[in-house]
Amino acid sequence: MRANQDPVIGKYLSRYALLPALPRLDQHWHHVMVVPCFKESLEFLARIPTPPSEQTLLVISVLNRPETDSDIDANHALRNYVKEQASSSPIAGITLCQLTPATTLLMIDLEHLEGATPSTEGVGRARRVGCDLALWLIQQGHIESEWIYSTDADAQWPSHYLSQAWPTDAAAISLPFQHVVDADTPLGRATLIYELWLHHYILGLELAESEYAFHTLGSCCGFHAHCYGAVRGVPLRAGAEDFYLLNKLAKMGQIYRPPGPPVLIQARASDRVPFGTGPAVTRLMASGEPESTPFFYHPECFTALQVVLASFPGWLARENPDISEDLSLKLPKPLALAATAQLSKLGLPQALKHSQRNSRDAQQSARQLRTWFDGFKTLKFLNGLRELSDNHQSYQQLPGMDSEPITTRALIAKRQAITARWGWQLN
Repeated sequence: MRANQDPVIGKYLSRYALLPALPRLDQHWHHVMVVPCFKESLEFLARIPTPPSEQTLLVISVLNRPETDSDIDANHALRNYVKEQASSSPIAGITLCQLTPATTLLMIDLEHLEGATPSTEGVGRARRVGCDLALWLIQQGHIESEWIYSTDADAQWPSHYLSQAWPTDAAAISLPFQHVVDADTPLGRATLIYELWLHHYILGLELAESEYAFHTLGSCCGFHAHCYGAVRGVPLRAGAEDFYLLNKLAKMGQIYRPPGPPVLIQARASDRVPFGTGPAVTRLMASGEPESTPFFYHPECFTALQVVLASFPGWLARENPDISEDLSLKLPKPLALAATAQLSKLGLPQALKHSQRNSRDAQQSARQLRTWFDGFKTLKFLNGLRELSDNHQSYQQLPGMDSEPITTRALIAKRQAITARWGWQLN
C-alpha cells in the first residue's frame, strides 16, 4: 500500500468505481493496460506488448457481451484458453494468467459476473470496469506507474511507450496510430479514407486553433491516475466513451501527443459498437466508392470555427455583443447565418453572460468560455454547421484533389504526408 494515498482517487473509488471482487494479490507490476474484449480471437494475446527490459506489465482484459448480441459463445475461445493457462481461479469470473515472465493477464469476465451488458453502456462499461480496477491497483501500490494505458484487442503498441516519462502537466496521452491494411481490397481502401477523415478533422481543429485538436481513439491513449479519478472515470456509453473521457481530461491538463512510431491497428469492418471506426468503415465499403462518398467536412466549417474562437475575447468584452453582425462581417452570409443559428442552439449567449458575471478578470472569463466550448460542443457546432449549410464533401472534392488520381498509393502517400507534420513515424 502506498504511504500517501491520493484522496481524489480514494473519493472516486469509494463513491463511483465499478470494482469486481478480487482474490488477494501479492504481485506488483510496473505498468497496467486495459483491454475490453468482445468476439475476440486468440490473436489478441499475440498483440500484447512486451514490456521493456526488467519491467513487468499487467493486462486487464474485460470480457463483455452487449445485450443486443445473443451469441452466448462469442467469447468462448478466449475465455477457455485463459482459464486453461491459469494456475488457479479462486473466484468465478476472475482469472489470473501468467503469459510470460514479464506479462500477466487478469481476465475479468464481465459477462459471467453481471450478465449481458446493457445496450446503452456497451464498451464504455467494459473499459470503465478495467480502468477502475487499474486505478484501485495503483492506489493500493500494486502498480508502480501512475498511468493507466488503454487499448483494444485489435491494436499492437510499440513497447517503448510503456516506459516513457510523460510531461508532468499531462492529464492524458494520445499516441500515433496506423491502421494495418491490405490496400488493394475494399476494406483497406475504405479504412484509408476513414483514417484520412480522422486526420482531416484534427487538421481543421489545428487551423482553428482549438484546444481540442487531438485524436480520441481508445486503442492508443493513456490517463494519469489522479486526473482519471478527478473526472470520474470512463463514461458508460455504447460508443465514443474514449472521446468523452479525453474531452473531460483535456480540462484537467494537457493531452500530450508524442511523436514516434504508431500503434498498429488491424483494419476490420465491425458491428461491435454502434458508431466509430468499424461502422464507419462498413458504411464506406457499402458505398462502393469511398473516395466519392460525401463524408468530410467542408474546409469552410473550420474557417467558421476559427472566426468564432477568435471572436470570444471581443464578445466577452462587450455586454451585449451582436454575434450575427460580427460573423456576417467575417464570413459569407449563408455561412454566418448558419454559424449564428448553431451557436444560439448551443447556448453561447447564455455562456457569455455566465462567464462575464462569474469571473474575476478577463483571463478567467476567457478560460471559462473555452472550457464551456469544449470538444463536444466543437463537434456539435461543426456537425450542425455542416447540416445547416449542406457542407459535405467527399475525399475527392477536398482542396488540391482535382487533378490528383485517387489511387491506393496516393492515399497512403497522403497519410504519410499528414502524419509527418506531427512527428509520426509510420511504417
